[in-house]
Amino acid sequence: MAIVVTRTDHGTRKLLNGKFINSAALAVTGLTAAAANTIPHGLPTIPVIVNPVPGASGLWGQTQAADATNIYITVGTGGATAGTINVEYGRP
Repeated sequence: MAIVVTRTDHGTRKLLNGKFINSAALAVTGLTAAAANTIPHGLPTIPVIVNPVPGASGLWGQTQAADATNIYITVGTGGATAGTINVEYGRP
């Protein structure tokens, strides 16, 4: 099963330093249990905050830092194959 990502944007806010940051929720399905998964985030910049929220079975961990194209999540044996990843990212 292919990994499917659906993005829901939550808007932009201005930080005290004058920079703007966007937040979004990435609904993810099709992950493989007991494996490392590469999830294409489709964001215009590298996420500065990645908060994985697995489904009911849990057992998610971030394998490595996100890069310009992907988020890396390892799902444990019997872990959730769907969930949400909350992200924050700057403007391009």
